[in-house]
Amino acid sequence: MKCQFCNKEKVDRVFYINWMGTVYQVPVCSECLQKMWNQAAASGRTEEFKNYTGWWPGKRDPRHFGDRAFPEEAVPGLIRRRRLSALKLRLQEAADMENYEEAAKLRDDIAVMEKEVCAHGN
Repeated sequence: MKCQFCNKEKVDRVFYINWMGTVYQVPVCSECLQKMWNQAAASGRTEEFKNYTGWWPGKRDPRHFGDRAFPEEAVPGLIRRRRLSALKLRLQEAADMENYEEAAKLRDDIAVMEKEVCAHGN
């Protein structure tokens, strides 16, 4: 893969952007990653940078392609939102395959979970 920013060949580092509910993997070289950290530090946004990239100076190694976008041990609200997203994907697949019984069951499960997510505020 090429670095998204400088087009350097064969980078294996990645950071993630969650944009409008879709997680994108962005390939980046170590030099560009360091430049982005410097910019984040200058603007006072180091915590946001850490959350997006999973890396900061002093951390042994940034994420690599194929790593999970978010750690498995997450806050309960994030876990619920992940489960809800997975159910919605399964609902779409069931509808595409015209498996209406499964789709109806998933629709009901999603409705229950959405109420739970909304009730908890996250």
